[in-house]
Amino acid sequence: MKRLWYALVLVILALGVCFFEYFSVKNCYDNFLYKIDQTRTFVENGEYEKANEVSREMKNDWNTREKRLNYILEHTVMDELSKDISELPDYTDKESKDDFLSVNDRIKKQLTSLYTSERPIGENIF
Repeated sequence: MKRLWYALVLVILALGVCFFEYFSVKNCYDNFLYKIDQTRTFVENGEYEKANEVSREMKNDWNTREKRLNYILEHTVMDELSKDISELPDYTDKESKDDFLSVNDRIKKQLTSLYTSERPIGENIF
């Protein structure tokens, strides 16, 4: 009977870790997706200073979260995402609008890929 209780505790612990990982990634995804859409809107409207401010804020926020996310996510995707997020503030001027929009789209695709790969659905489990 003790083995059954130990097994139950281990299953509950494993589920807890899975949900912690999922909600950490979901929170990060929601936060960065909002900011990336916000910067895109600013650049499209010609508000480059606001876009630069939000991009720098996003870069600082990413640097803080990246350390924790590296424990639970694949590093290759994280490295590409880190590179693109760190470059984003450099493109927030009128001459680099196309580069900014390209990097913006790439970040959005990477975030979406990261989020969908961590969702607890049958496709990801089996």
